[in-house]
Amino acid sequence: MKKPFSGGINSIIDRILILLIACFVFQLLVELAAGLPHGNGIHFKTLALSSHFLESGYLWTILSYPFLNQGPFMLIMNLIGIHFICRTVEQELGKRNFYWLCALSTLSGGFIWLSLNYQAEQQLCGFTPILMAGLTYFCFSNPDRPITLLLFFVLPISIKPRYLLLSLLGIELFGFVFWELRGNLTVNCSAHLGGMLSGAFVFRYLLSGKEFPKFVFVNSRSKESSGASKLFRKKQSVKNASYAVDFSDQQDLQEEVDRILDKINENGFGALTQEEKNILEKAKGLLNRH
Repeated sequence: MKKPFSGGINSIIDRILILLIACFVFQLLVELAAGLPHGNGIHFKTLALSSHFLESGYLWTILSYPFLNQGPFMLIMNLIGIHFICRTVEQELGKRNFYWLCALSTLSGGFIWLSLNYQAEQQLCGFTPILMAGLTYFCFSNPDRPITLLLFFVLPISIKPRYLLLSLLGIELFGFVFWELRGNLTVNCSAHLGGMLSGAFVFRYLLSGKEFPKFVFVNSRSKESSGASKLFRKKQSVKNASYAVDFSDQQDLQEEVDRILDKINENGFGALTQEEKNILEKAKGLLNRH
């Protein structure tokens, strides 16, 4: 398990942890300055999700609601889950696919909750839909990999992810049917189920061999040369598809290994070709000799 902030803040998870803590501190400062109880204030009126705010034109709330928290306990639980679960998921997916996981779970959790609570005077906030998406993807990807949990933060128990997912699904469905649908507005099981649905979708989508699109922002200067670059892009991609590495030159080998590691960081280990995996295995032995 990678330690938090061990590589600066290049990890998406490290950035999320910092952002969630900073947003919670901002919440407390606003509430203290206004003399309001927790969960009230201008920040909830403009950033949390509800039908009233969408009708007022606050369309960004469908994306901003995960960064508000109703209390410190929920914040701590989210931070723990993000670090231990989503960090592993980011390493498996790569940055691009993990961004898609976060975006899809935010939208699905928000819209499913909104469709069931549109007439209610209730607000949705919290990072839990994204956390549930990451947990669902992890359980699908590693169904029989034993993990250890602390029951009541004291008693360690080992469980296979497949059974953990089934247990959580049962709890969320129970809360959805017997609490949320019956008017108990203190639970947001529909948003959690939306996040779980997104995690399952991302797993099945990538398992089928498809890839999520990559968005590249091009500035005005680069637009001038974009026409010429498009003419050679296809030819270059074909050229880069086949390559050979001279293992007698350690510098060339190191550069090729760096390229493969960058690809893992961007798209996950599953995006490597068999030839690239073989290069890593050969390079591991050769570099250890020096």
